[in-house]
Amino acid sequence: MKVSFASFSRAGPRPINEDALDCWIAASGETVACIADGLGGMGGGDKASQLAVSSFRKYLEQSGIDSGKMLEAAKIAHRSIREAQMSNEVSNRMATTLTAVALFNDRIVGVHCGDSRAAIARRQGIKRLTKDHTEGQRLFEAGKLSKDELAKYQRKHILESALGDQNEPSIDSISFDILPGDHIILTTDGVHNHVLLREMQRLSASASSPVDLIDHVELALKKAGPSDNYSMIALFVE
Repeated sequence: MKVSFASFSRAGPRPINEDALDCWIAASGETVACIADGLGGMGGGDKASQLAVSSFRKYLEQSGIDSGKMLEAAKIAHRSIREAQMSNEVSNRMATTLTAVALFNDRIVGVHCGDSRAAIARRQGIKRLTKDHTEGQRLFEAGKLSKDELAKYQRKHILESALGDQNEPSIDSISFDILPGDHIILTTDGVHNHVLLREMQRLSASASSPVDLIDHVELALKKAGPSDNYSMIALFVE
């Protein structure tokens, strides 16, 4: 299986880009991608996201890759941030989201914490592979908010889990079959709050390459007027 990929990460209107991302081909052949969004209101969000991505990759490069090791890598990223909080050189409350995937021959596995997202586009359809760890999502799943109420809920983006939290974060596992022609898309909320899933599917279906897709998404974001840092990774299974 051949995988091609492209990415962007921009500060948008913010003075500092608190997003971080990485994408690489492992020594054992898997394509790995991870994306993180530092919490702006906590201080040190840029350092938290960079540390999460770098420690996540470092562990996988040493251990090899499977679903269990990806989960352990996310936990190590969390512990690395907690240790850095004690150094007095960074904010003692810094935290970040993390969403990461690895593509094998016929399957995608990964981990997720926070409200960055992973989705898979296939022909004329698109499916989210992650659920946001937010107050709004929890209330919606509990039946306490309708879809329309969720859209208007003022606290819908409040995170309830992130790497670097004082409590142990909730880290979900991702597992899904993949086929040639699939497009896997990782985004921070600066992208998916403006380019909704249906529009992302339309852009993905018309894209000839990962570079083509991210160019069209970035153009859509610039037209909409980004309100946050925005980052994205596109992976095409060939």
